[in-house]
Amino acid sequence: MDKILVDTNMLLSQFEYAFDLPGELLRIASEPFTLIVPSVVMAELNTIAGRTGRRASAARFALQNLPRIKALLPVEVAQEPGFPARADDWIFKYAQKNHSCVATNDVALRRRLLALGVPIIAVKGKSKLDYV
Repeated sequence: MDKILVDTNMLLSQFEYAFDLPGELLRIASEPFTLIVPSVVMAELNTIAGRTGRRASAARFALQNLPRIKALLPVEVAQEPGFPARADDWIFKYAQKNHSCVATNDVALRRRLLALGVPIIAVKGKSKLDYV
């Protein structure tokens, strides 16, 4: 596993459940990796952050926390020409093409990825991450 893709839901979850995303990823990863943040996820976070409410606060937190994550982990904002504009479809296609692990709490996306044999990382017990 040299790449772990992260979706919007996982980035928002670190605010909701108050867990240390980079610390948890480092704890469970058995080898060095690069955290891949799709450009469509960044766009979703920016859109959500412009709104009001708890979800918007979570998006602002995720955006503000990215520099701290980048200080601890190699992070790449990925763009793939010709890939779908919808984040879940983008992540599915990228994981399929690159055999990458995906960090997500999205149940529908997890089912699609597990059917392909893609390793999934999700929040367990509201305080830590683990493989599904």
